[in-house]
Amino acid sequence: MNDRDRPALETLGRIFDERANVVRISERGGVTITCSGDPEDLIADFQPRNIHGELADSTRVSVVEAQGHKQASSGLFDHEYRQVFQAQHVVMNEHINGGVQEYPAFKFRVRGPRWWRSRDGEAATDDGSRLIMTTEGDDRWFEFFPINAMTLRDLDRWVLSPITTLSALVTGNPAAQAGLRVRTTADSPWRMVYQEQDPVGSGHHELLDASHLTAERFASWIDLRKRTDALDAAAIDKLDGVAIQTEVLTLAAVAEGLHWRLFDGKKRVPALSDSDLKQARRAARRAALDRLSELDRSPRPPLADHDRVEFEKAMNDAFSFINEPTFRSRMSDLVIDAQLAIPNIVAAFADWPSAVKGARNTLAHRGTEPHSESVDQFYDLLIALSYSIPWVLRTVLLNRAGFNPPTLQEAYGLSSAYNHHVTNTRHLLAGGPYAAEAG
Repeated sequence: MNDRDRPALETLGRIFDERANVVRISERGGVTITCSGDPEDLIADFQPRNIHGELADSTRVSVVEAQGHKQASSGLFDHEYRQVFQAQHVVMNEHINGGVQEYPAFKFRVRGPRWWRSRDGEAATDDGSRLIMTTEGDDRWFEFFPINAMTLRDLDRWVLSPITTLSALVTGNPAAQAGLRVRTTADSPWRMVYQEQDPVGSGHHELLDASHLTAERFASWIDLRKRTDALDAAAIDKLDGVAIQTEVLTLAAVAEGLHWRLFDGKKRVPALSDSDLKQARRAARRAALDRLSELDRSPRPPLADHDRVEFEKAMNDAFSFINEPTFRSRMSDLVIDAQLAIPNIVAAFADWPSAVKGARNTLAHRGTEPHSESVDQFYDLLIALSYSIPWVLRTVLLNRAGFNPPTLQEAYGLSSAYNHHVTNTRHLLAGGPYAAEAG
């Protein structure tokens, strides 16, 4: 077992009786194993289990949320019953309370950034949790002390993911945590935690170097994660190997979701209160139903009761979002925010918000009617958006991380990836209905 593979445990004999592999022993000692392919049995067997054990040297081991099953025989004369388990975590030197165990302190590294230009530091989150960055040899270590003890799952969701996301957002290269350790009490020794870890390549030229990854920025990003529901991570996730339609629809949905979370409380008519809208909805529904009752529908049959009920529901649905920004206005807010730092970020587009809206609506809301443009032009638009939407979202998020326009402009100007995006989108859109006029 190393600190990158998913932890595994193989046992000689059974830790639990499997429903999908029922063992029967006859009076004469004969063994029969009946195998089942029933999904109910297979899934019941695969439910997570917490396993406590000891190594030969009496070291305690906790295998956390292990999923196991009978190991297939390795040969004709391999008659011994083995079970094999894969675990979310293995905690050394302790017998812990499985996945619900809470810890008061954590220590870990982050792989990916070139940390040699970073510096030590300490910062607090809004709730008073502490984050400390230290140097040990050639490694950059993080220590996190939550205001309230937390589980490993909560650590991953609310601390590790925001920290690796910000690292990847800033540098433009993948990042992942490594070397996780925990304390079971405030003054106990650090205990090693083994878990599967994503591979991290060497990466390319960093967009912004690790000197910008300070304890203060990480603490602020941990706070921001409470608002973003991890859409900050989704915004920079690579969608390799998917259809271009899947990529653009996903990016458009992420962009809309981020706007909901980053541009708080924005309304089309800010002066209207919830009470105003409720009364307007009632009045509109009543007027529409009255008008339907007055219509001369002959020779058509009168509206049935269920038709009126469904129409009333439709009116309610129509008014539910009447004071919310439109999809296009959300895209406009995002790109205006990005252009505050990078003015040329969508320079190839005549109207970027309308282009995103048009592509999304064509894919999600329209039937098989012909496009207003040629099929090739539409596909070129999708490819251009697959480049531009991630750059717009990255820039909006970097603005939220506190980077000023001159810093971002210098970094983007030196970025081969960004300059390829600018050139590619211009060539893809050239001569089509979405291209900006040549200046």
